[in-house]
Amino acid sequence: MAFKMKGMKFYGDRTRKEVRKDIKEHRESLGGDKDAIKADREYQRGRKKELRGEELKRRGKTKRGQKKYDEGREITDKFR
Repeated sequence: MAFKMKGMKFYGDRTRKEVRKDIKEHRESLGGDKDAIKADREYQRGRKKELRGEELKRRGKTKRGQKKYDEGREITDKFR
């Protein structure tokens, strides 16, 4: 990103660093299966959009937040 988000919580109660750490640990647990890693990466992308949409709605950006949440839901529904 072009700007710094000093101290801001991007995912509600969690920082980007914490979320990335959890995703990395989960991906390592998959081993070397490339198809599983690829599917997990796509799922995490959708999940990120859902979480960000929820956070935007909580802050009052309802239109933008709902759009982002819906985009993420489309992606994650493939895996449910």
